[in-house]
Amino acid sequence: MTLLQPWWLIPAALLLLAYFILRTDNSNGWRNVIRPHVLDFLQRGQRASALRHPVLLLAAMACAALSGPSIEAKDSKTFQHSQGWIVLADVSRSMTLTDTVPSRLSAMRGTAIALAERANANSTTLIVYSGDSFVIAPPSFDSTHFKDNVNLLDYGTVPMDGSNLTRAFSLAWSVIEGSNLVNARLFVLTDTGGFNTRSDAAVARLASLGHRTDFILFGSDDTGNAAPFDLEAANSMAESGGGVMLQADSIGNVNLSRLALDSIDTDNRFLTQTGITTLLWSNQSHWLLLLGIPLMLFAFRRELE
Repeated sequence: MTLLQPWWLIPAALLLLAYFILRTDNSNGWRNVIRPHVLDFLQRGQRASALRHPVLLLAAMACAALSGPSIEAKDSKTFQHSQGWIVLADVSRSMTLTDTVPSRLSAMRGTAIALAERANANSTTLIVYSGDSFVIAPPSFDSTHFKDNVNLLDYGTVPMDGSNLTRAFSLAWSVIEGSNLVNARLFVLTDTGGFNTRSDAAVARLASLGHRTDFILFGSDDTGNAAPFDLEAANSMAESGGGVMLQADSIGNVNLSRLALDSIDTDNRFLTQTGITTLLWSNQSHWLLLLGIPLMLFAFRRELE
């Protein structure tokens, strides 16, 4: 259950409070036909009765209905295409090292293909980065096209040396906006190159907008200072991105089960996209309005009396 317009609960609460506080003297009708001193004499020794206002309770229920209490629609999973996967593949020089057999780059290609095979109804995008970044495979449901492009990845695909992960995140954000993705999952396949305060801020910003980033690392500390491998920074980045950090073993195997790739995210982040609300949630407000019908009839009866 979720509330599509929760701020309507504020007037609902105020009206409910007024219903319990405000009351009407039940003898007011008699005062119109009986002299006050006679009525006071007749009611002497009796407790004055008071009636609550049913209209206030009815208005409170109407405001509660406007808050949009909803449950997940049975066919909401049909619209899983509002989610998308974006793979950010590091093709810098350090990815050619062989501390992962046969190389970090080769293991990375295998993992990217494994992700594509698990994408199901999610569109997949391939971004490669080094000193700069480029979209190699735009958002598509064609996993074959994605895999073909992954198999072509190699050092030199991006002509500029370096590891500009911040630029890759910026390009990923452009893809998210251009594709109108409600909820994106980003997978960074790297050896921790390009991890700095700017890239950490970028991944945190994506997380604040409802997009998760997971990190899959290739390599180890065995290479010494030739290619620094910063697990602490990787854990920090994964935490900032709302995801997890995985590390491939020495032959490039990665336990993808920790990523929960088959789960479907149906939390409130979907509601940030106009028009998706009616697809994912079934509004139950009508049940509250039906409960208000007896109160409405009672209020009309009082008016007639």
